[in-house]
Amino acid sequence: MIIHNIYIINSDGICPISLTLGSIEADPDLIAGIFTASQKFWGEVTGETPQSISFKNINAYIKPFSTGKKDWYLILISEAEKPELLKKVEDIIFKVIEEKKELFEKFFADTTDINNIVGGAILESLTLIPCPHISKGLLKTVCEIDGKQIEPKYCNCVSMATCKTKIREYHKGDFSVVGLFDKFFESLR
Repeated sequence: MIIHNIYIINSDGICPISLTLGSIEADPDLIAGIFTASQKFWGEVTGETPQSISFKNINAYIKPFSTGKKDWYLILISEAEKPELLKKVEDIIFKVIEEKKELFEKFFADTTDINNIVGGAILESLTLIPCPHISKGLLKTVCEIDGKQIEPKYCNCVSMATCKTKIREYHKGDFSVVGLFDKFFESLR
């Protein structure tokens, strides 16, 4: 899973926390406005709000939460989603939010402090999640994507965005039995 962006938006449509890890650059205020409008629209039309929005291989995972008096939304924009990794990322982010709860409760309009303090803590915590493409051998740790020996501290959930091209190619490959047969018959043509 490559995490491109992490947004935390309040119920008023203000985005005090915006982290860009991947290649998708977007204006956080624009994202907050579109998200708030879509939440209200789907809430009125269906009576429910979406938990995720997908387009091709990009997924926007949406999780509402509360810090007590204030309501918020966590939005993770990622690709090649693995549910267990998504759960780890979510748990780490909510742990940081719980530790910095008073900043969320005191938040009014200035996004500088909350983005710097909480955003920095989230990034630091996410570096503790190892890249899912690391395999630990008896004597060395290797990247399954390129087979190189690596130092685990430099291959984590945050730094995965830097090797996103390799990860995309890795996930494009069809490793099923049917896929192998298809490749075999294509090679005979």
